Amino acid sequence: MTALMLVFSDCTSAPSDHAHAWVTYTCSDGQAVQASYPDSNTAIIKLKGETHTLHVALSGSGARYAGEGWQWWTKGMHDGMLAPLASGESIASAPGTACHAE
Repeated sequence: MTALMLVFSDCTSAPSDHAHAWVTYTCSDGQAVQASYPDSNTAIIKLKGETHTLHVALSGSGARYAGEGWQWWTKGMHDGMLAPLASGESIASAPGTACHAE
């Protein structure tokens, strides 16, 4: 029973900052975004002092992540596009802001 509880606690615990590297992006509007990719299905972004967990979403090109009111779309590890998601959207209708890794 104890081993089973340990397995479940590992599955529900949030990734720690020490578990993965952060990439800092500077966006065309002057804001900074930090992103981390703890696994192939998740991007964690830090924006304006808040941390958001986004999950992989369908894209025709690059890697697109969505969740918690944000869309983060990357091409490789150097270029990204950050856009707010309006309520009920699965793809952002806002044009977004271009970001580039420092």
